[in-house]
Parts: sequence; structure tokens; C-alpha cells
Amino acid sequence: MEIAHVPLTPLRWLTAWSADGPMLTLVVLLGLAYLYGVRRAAGRGVSWQRSCTGWFFAAGLGSLVVATMSFLGTYDRVLMWPLATQDILLMTFVPVGLTLGRPIALFKAARPAPAGRAHPVRARLLRVLSFPLLGSLLAVTLLLLVYTTSWDLARLEQPALLQFTRVALLAAGCAFVWPLLGVDAGTGHTTYPVRAFLAFLDGLLDAIPGLAVLGSHGLIAGDYYAQVGRTWGPTLAQDQRLAGTAMVALSELVGLPTLLVLVIAWVRDDARQARQIDAMEQPVPVTAAGIEASDPLQQRPWWETDPGPLADRGERFGWGTAEPDQQ
Repeated sequence: MEIAHVPLTPLRWLTAWSADGPMLTLVVLLGLAYLYGVRRAAGRGVSWQRSCTGWFFAAGLGSLVVATMSFLGTYDRVLMWPLATQDILLMTFVPVGLTLGRPIALFKAARPAPAGRAHPVRARLLRVLSFPLLGSLLAVTLLLLVYTTSWDLARLEQPALLQFTRVALLAAGCAFVWPLLGVDAGTGHTTYPVRAFLAFLDGLLDAIPGLAVLGSHGLIAGDYYAQVGRTWGPTLAQDQRLAGTAMVALSELVGLPTLLVLVIAWVRDDARQARQIDAMEQPVPVTAAGIEASDPLQQRPWWETDPGPLADRGERFGWGTAEPDQQ
């Protein structure tokens, strides 16, 4: 591996870019599909927000490119800490950028509405599967399996498994972030207070894999890194400690923007509901006696409106059902 003989200097952090065929193909396909959706939505008279397009391409696909094709992707099979950093970015930051692009809403705007309603069992199953905690547990469990089993060694030796692990981490992160932020219709079934608590809980759960790496008694995939032939940089033990530290720090640091976006959405939703309530409230005319004129029941005596023997007797003889101005 020739790259193992090139030291990773601060300058190489900026210049060590390499094209990754499978990831580049994924980025191009996702970008073309998004642009096609924008065009289809425009053809149906829907003006798509440019901010959503910017989020999807810059923060979503852009961060995917940085995670897999910058120095993190160039050195991810030479040092452990770039690979660990890449894993956290794929599981946290990239899904946030893709979610803010609202691809599900774009898909619905670009295609004709289906006839009929969704099957109730299928809709209920979708609500259960879109609960954010399930996605969080899936992502954390997947990352734990990578670093506590022989999975990490296998993906370093098999490029196809490395690509599969990237896509799996990205999908697991999306399974958590999409229902958590709820920016797409049909994904935000959970109330905002619950989502805020789950975002805080996820920050704690995301630190578990990094702590497991830091607390490991032996070297993770040590045989592989020993035969790479690297003669510069940290030792294998130091590299593993750097990887665990980066995983813990990034999982907590990236969680802050997610929580901030969630709080902003919460405030906007409260403001929207307040405007709807204000629009529904209309002034009610009041008589001189202080009784609402729009409610005829309030103008009738209590023995005609309250349940009891008098009201029942009035209905029997017919005088309790007439309007006040007719009695």
C-alpha cells in the first residue's frame, strides 16, 4: 500500500483527496435523482425551495464526499482514527444534511398522489418503525458490532465489505435523524418534547462505541495495522486511543447542531399553531345582559337546557324545543 509510506501531515489534510468509485457513483445518482425530482415538481406547479436543495447538496452530499474522499477516505485503511471519524460522520452529520433537503417531500411533490388511502396495518407499522429511538439503537448497535467483533478486520481486508459498512451506517443514521427532525411529512409522528429527550439520549448512546474502543484491552484489527508498514505517526495503541477519542468527541459535537435544528423547528411549530388558533378565534357578539347572542342555548332558561324532570316535561309538551323568540 503506497499511501502508507506518505506521512499524514497537516498539509495532507487539505490535499490528500482520492476518488472512491462506489461512493462517487452513489453521490452522482442521489444528486441526479434529486434534480429530477425538482424538475418533476416544477412541472406539476410546485416551486421547490432552494434552501432545501442547498442543504441536500452542500451539507448532505458534500459531507458524504468529505467523509469518504478527503484524507479521511485516503487514509482510512492506513490509520484507525480517520476510519473512526468517517464512521461517525456517516452516522450523524451526513444524515442531517440529507434530511434537511426534504427528499421525501420532494418525492411526493414530484409524483401524482396515489388513489385511496394507505392500508391501516401498513400505516401503523410505518409509525412504529419510524420511532426515532429504534433508529438510534440500530446505529449504535451496528457501530458496536463493527468495533467489538471481527467485522472491523474483515472490512479492512475486503473493500466490498468496507463499502457495505459505509452504506449501512448511513442508512442507520437516516433511520434515526429523519423521524427525529420530522421535516418531511409523515416522519414526525413524535411530539417535540419527546424528540428533544431522544436527541439528548442519543448523544449519550452514541458515545458508547467510542468508550468501548477506549476501554478495549487489546488492539482492534491490530494484525492488519501492523502489516501495513507505516513507519510514521502514532503507535498502534496511540492510534486506537485517538480513534476512540474522536468517536466520543464527534458524536457529542455533531449532536449539538441536530438538537439546535430540532429546537428551531419546535419554536416554529408552536408559532404556526398559535397563528392557526388566532385565525380560528372570532369575536362573538354579546347582548346587553352579557350573554353570547350567537348561542341560542344560552338565551333559554336553565330548566329548559339543564337535564332533569323539568326539561324532560318541557320536551314532552313541546314548549322546551321552541326558539326563545317563538315562545
